[in-house]
Amino acid sequence: MTYPYLPTRWLISTPDLSDDPDVFPLLPGQTFVAQKAPTWTTTVRTSASGRQVRSNASSTPIWTFKVAYEFLRDRITAPELARLFGFFNTHQGQLGSFYYFDPSDNLVTNQPVALADGQLTTFQLTRTVAAGTANAFVEPVYALNGTPSIRVAGAPATGLTFGPYGSITFATPPAEGAEITWSGSFLYWCHFTQDQLSPAQLVKSLWSVDGLTFESLKL
Repeated sequence: MTYPYLPTRWLISTPDLSDDPDVFPLLPGQTFVAQKAPTWTTTVRTSASGRQVRSNASSTPIWTFKVAYEFLRDRITAPELARLFGFFNTHQGQLGSFYYFDPSDNLVTNQPVALADGQLTTFQLTRTVAAGTANAFVEPVYALNGTPSIRVAGAPATGLTFGPYGSITFATPPAEGAEITWSGSFLYWCHFTQDQLSPAQLVKSLWSVDGLTFESLKL
């Protein structure tokens, strides 16, 4: 799929994410995330006897988010409504894509990436959900918030570059059997799930939004 507004940077280094054109703006008046839900797509086939066969083409879920705003000011000195309109329209509703910084879920520490085989030079960064529990599962990270710390066999890595979709590439293959880990912050790669933004006017120059929904993207 081709997006008209696709971020060309996969390593975000701006000091204030709220002012980054590729990052969903964090505006005054935003309440806590109203919804965050993993969604799977399971195909269920039922035979005449009632026997069911279930399958899933993906090993990771799509995350759905919903945010709400108790107030958005529409003033020259506080153009929050205009900023939200601008971001939504720039991305043409559901058509474009952007990054979302989840304030409560954005960090990894010493996250395993892979055991080097002495030949591969490119690796996909990941994060573990529910790490340290019996239900832990791993999913890819597509965008980075700031330059992460990469270690090979416990030592800081050198001679590497950060590529698109959360990939890292070493100039030379890490030694066979060496564990590659990373620590840092990440963002969700998302798109809106609606084509209409419908704020309600509370009083003059003051608006609210019950819910704005978007979901994570995958390769």
